[in-house]
Amino acid sequence: MGLPYIQRQDQDDSADMPTAGVEISLCLELPRVTDSNMATGQVARAVLSAIGTPAWMLQDLAETARVAAQYMVLHSMAPSYQLLLSADEDGITVSVTDYTPPALTASPAWQPVPHGNGADPEATWAPSSDGMQLHRTPDGHLRLRTETRWRKPAPSA
Repeated sequence: MGLPYIQRQDQDDSADMPTAGVEISLCLELPRVTDSNMATGQVARAVLSAIGTPAWMLQDLAETARVAAQYMVLHSMAPSYQLLLSADEDGITVSVTDYTPPALTASPAWQPVPHGNGADPEATWAPSSDGMQLHRTPDGHLRLRTETRWRKPAPSA
């Protein structure tokens, strides 16, 4: 069984850049239960729509988030998963990773603060034919992600 496949929408070049200067970072945690993937897709669509993402890109990324979440529901044993969405001047990254909340051994104020997200920055991402990538983090979690770059106007001569 391979990675989930995303049917890409036809691209409309009429509106390829979002509102200038948009930067967002979102982390949404959901329980790994049946149909929670639908909520993941709807949240991704709402956030991306709010920043002015072009319709063709919006559809692809919301569907990618939904399918990646469905993959986690079906293939992970973790109790929950996270939608990690970030957008900046270069483009948008949508990641879905399974997640096991840490067990608190003391009062939350005394817990050590972890640095980084557990991903290996030197890891090689293995892209599939539709741009979705599957990776296992050093701490054993599954992560599916895709990156989409904004199409910027060609510089005038």
